[in-house]
Amino acid sequence: MGDSEESWTSSAINEELRKKLKNSKSMQVPGLASQACIATNMPPKTNISFDGDAGDNLAGLNNGSSIVLNGNAGRFVGNGMRKGVVIVNGNCEEGVGHCSSGGTIVIQGSVEGSAGPSMKGGDLIISGSVGGDIATCMSGGTIIVCGDVGGYVGRMMTGGRIFLAGEFEDNEQLEVKNSSPSDLKVVKKTLQEYGVDPEGLNFKTVNSKLHKPKTSRKATYNS
Repeated sequence: MGDSEESWTSSAINEELRKKLKNSKSMQVPGLASQACIATNMPPKTNISFDGDAGDNLAGLNNGSSIVLNGNAGRFVGNGMRKGVVIVNGNCEEGVGHCSSGGTIVIQGSVEGSAGPSMKGGDLIISGSVGGDIATCMSGGTIIVCGDVGGYVGRMMTGGRIFLAGEFEDNEQLEVKNSSPSDLKVVKKTLQEYGVDPEGLNFKTVNSKLHKPKTSRKATYNS
């Protein structure tokens, strides 16, 4: 995309992508070298594929583009995402799906730290394990983890659903049960759609016992 390695900064890559995507709906970018904030707020209905490793905030504020990374990613993949698809064919660091409200994020590997903090909507699929907490302050959306969860599950979670196939530690805030046949059908179909083999995976459905406080439409006044 640039004539020299010096031009391969995050700003240069994103600027060149936006320019070329005006005339083409698909782009392939080789040679990423852990730059941060790659593919931030790309034009909707475009397809972008990257080879190499990405730094923090890959595909932040995604609003309808399809972004594939063939490599590992840093922190906060899909930060603030609203629509679209982000697929990481590798591992990522903490904060994936932070504050996302829509779209689908797929990690075809494991997450080194936390996953799904403050999620409001959308789907987060992790084919491997999560080393840290998941669904902290989650209020909506769906998280599917095929491996183990090493940290706390659902701290201050008030909405959304989690499907866990591996080992995790239950806590008093959670309602845990075997996934229903109808839920399993949907989960396995979703996994297959994104190339994750669901064979032999037995999922638990995890919901929070906490709920969002309902705000009254009528104001009350003390006399």
